[in-house]
Amino acid sequence: MYRLLVADGDEAACGHIRSLLDWKSLGVDMVAAAVSYEQAVDMALDLRPHIALIDVSLGGGRGLELVRRLQAVGLDTVFAMTDSGGGGEDRLRRSMQAGARDHLTKPLDAEQVRAFVSSVLPAFPLPGDVPRGTDPITHREYARMSKTTNKMLLVLRSADSQSTPPSNLQSLGESLDMNSKYLGRVFLRDTGMKLSEYLLAYRMERARQLILTTREKISVIAHIVGYSQLNRFYVHFRTYFGMSPGDLRAFEARSEDGEERERL
Repeated sequence: MYRLLVADGDEAACGHIRSLLDWKSLGVDMVAAAVSYEQAVDMALDLRPHIALIDVSLGGGRGLELVRRLQAVGLDTVFAMTDSGGGGEDRLRRSMQAGARDHLTKPLDAEQVRAFVSSVLPAFPLPGDVPRGTDPITHREYARMSKTTNKMLLVLRSADSQSTPPSNLQSLGESLDMNSKYLGRVFLRDTGMKLSEYLLAYRMERARQLILTTREKISVIAHIVGYSQLNRFYVHFRTYFGMSPGDLRAFEARSEDGEERERL
């Protein structure tokens, strides 16, 4: 009924978890194991597991990054981090910030894992009626798109303030070590949009969100979403939304001020 993914660089640890419980008695009929960051990405996109146990040290300490990136492409998986370094408030806090539901200390014991699994499975509808994430730009379900397209979206949507998304098909192809023309054909087939069209829409929507939810300077936001030329960002933003970035922020501020006066 349900699918579980175990991601741990130690094959013995994966084997331990797979044999730890009578999984079928809990309704889990598939327990898949990945021993590298890349393998975990592939398996997660292929299987779309209901639950995933991800080791913090996976891929040289990229376990938390893996959780954030898989959530960015719409997986409705419930994650728990596993960690041989022990618990502690700081480790738990970082796991929660990454989007994990729990932080389990290794070596894992049967009751510890059973309690976590039993607590999260009731949140899922019966298999076959599980809602899937929908891409906010294309409005298409991730589950109906190919693994290749989901990988492209994973790269595009995982940038943060320290990194910017690839700017074109060529740079995306270099990121994935795949032929850019092939990627373009697959992306258009799955989404109904050219990658350049998607990139523009994604950058604009991301910029809008940052303008409305942070106090970052417009120039900083332009850089975050991938623009090296501020004037070009202003032109694209005004064309897309019909107003400048500054006008949008001022309009939102006036709206919030008006609502506050009404409450008073």
